[in-house]
Amino acid sequence: MPEASTGGNAGLVGGHFRIVTSGPWGAPSRARYLRDVRILRDVRIDRGFLGWGVFLLLAGAVPLAVRAGYVTTEQIRSLASLWPLILIGMGAGLLLARTRLASLGGLVVAGTFGLIVGGLLSGGVQGFAGPCGPTSGNTAFPARDGSFSQPSGTVRLQLDCGDVNVAVGPGDGWHVEGQSRDGTGPIVEAGSGSVSVRSRDSDVGPFDALGDRERWRVTLPDTVRLDLDLEVNAGSATMALGQAMVGRLKLDLNAGSISADLSSVRELDGLEIGLNAGALELTRPNLSTHGSIEANAGTVNLCVPPGAALRLRTGQSIISNYDYEGHGLIRNGSVWETPGFDGSAVQIELDTRANVGSFSLDPEGGGCGD
Repeated sequence: MPEASTGGNAGLVGGHFRIVTSGPWGAPSRARYLRDVRILRDVRIDRGFLGWGVFLLLAGAVPLAVRAGYVTTEQIRSLASLWPLILIGMGAGLLLARTRLASLGGLVVAGTFGLIVGGLLSGGVQGFAGPCGPTSGNTAFPARDGSFSQPSGTVRLQLDCGDVNVAVGPGDGWHVEGQSRDGTGPIVEAGSGSVSVRSRDSDVGPFDALGDRERWRVTLPDTVRLDLDLEVNAGSATMALGQAMVGRLKLDLNAGSISADLSSVRELDGLEIGLNAGALELTRPNLSTHGSIEANAGTVNLCVPPGAALRLRTGQSIISNYDYEGHGLIRNGSVWETPGFDGSAVQIELDTRANVGSFSLDPEGGGCGD
């Protein structure tokens, strides 16, 4: 009969299988086992870190899935429509606050943010028109016209919930037309050297953003040198500036998209662009210019003319993606530069910064006039 006892060392002794221990369980082994059980029992998962883990996991997984071909661009663009899940998650967190499922709502919120941010990093929010009404007002408002009596002037456009098309026509005149919910239209103020068009203040309340969208069509002169300031909140803008003469161009986008074609402008001194939860497609002219673009939860497609020398600074950014490789640029720290930049005839110098966002240079199939 084989001899055995509970314990830690085993072997053949005199033809018998024998386990040698120092006690019924093996005192040292049993003590370690009980200690490990107590450690596991006392482990607590930090819910804050758990939410961050889910967010970062999904924010990183989505771009990888796109690059590997598992997810299409159209599917990525639909991720922004998941934003109601954030409200659902917050509500679930309140309802389950004192239960074992208290962390469920936070995980839903973190996961939704992770998917949306992953879509932003993948450049998939083009066409996002903001969280205002899906339908457009069909009542035409009275058209406004005017002209500049000075060789230079300023234009200020501010649109809240809607779509604006900015074009250029011959001469020194400007024109504003379009449709709104009740035919009232925007507020237009003009002088000899300036014009301002802005949405009227709402008297309906905070949910008016879910109403009908306005549509503006603005025509600017090509014989007057203009400083142009455009702000879009929960909407979209299309700019085709043709042969315009532009001094300073300032674009502010909050929840929406802007497509700006500057490829044929005759002058452009500089630009300043800020995005918050939006998408920008910018086509640069074959002119030496400088400026800055900052994308917070946004995606930027930069389209540049062939032969132009580039100097793109990225700086310190948070959860960002810069697709500047493969365009003949050399990286030196946080600067991407065309070799021989200082001696080039056309120099484009930009400070580009993304916080939970992405920049792409001449993306294939991602715009640039396609």
